[in-house]
Amino acid sequence: MPRLTEATAAKRRMHILQAAAHCLFERGLLATSVDDVCAQAGISKGAFYSHFPSREALIHAVTDMLSAELGPVHDNSIAALADSVFERQIAPALPPANARFGIEITAASASDLGLRERNTANLERLRMAIETAVHSLVAAGKARADADAEAVGWLTQAHVMGVLCRNAVWPAQDEAALRRATHLLFESLLAPV
Repeated sequence: MPRLTEATAAKRRMHILQAAAHCLFERGLLATSVDDVCAQAGISKGAFYSHFPSREALIHAVTDMLSAELGPVHDNSIAALADSVFERQIAPALPPANARFGIEITAASASDLGLRERNTANLERLRMAIETAVHSLVAAGKARADADAEAVGWLTQAHVMGVLCRNAVWPAQDEAALRRATHLLFESLLAPV
């Protein structure tokens, strides 16, 4: 069998990751097997294992892929920051299947060091991006001078995790109301007095 080019291998790996994400969202973390992913991707187990040494490595790679898709936050204004957090961190968690996967990954992080490191890094990246945005807004005179950037970062993490938990268990929240709540959170913490 001819060896795959680097570009073809990367494309096939991404195809497997997308198939895995589909299965994980549809079935859940515990119910998704390597066989499920292979069937969804239309590949053999041998092809799977040529890209991922284990199911655990696949789950880690899916987590990395999804976190990379979230993108940066914007700091042009308080409203832009709130919209950015909503669009990049909260909106992806609105579908109950996505929220359930997020909660399952978070719970699995308690016993899987690789997932814990990834989740911690993702949450820290979010918190640090918020802190940097708050410092930028304060420096530009667009936020209150006494804004506590660290506290805003921690509260944003809690807000995102709260939405994830709520949407995993109860019917999805009204998107417009949740966007307003996100704006209210940032405005109450940052708007000049």
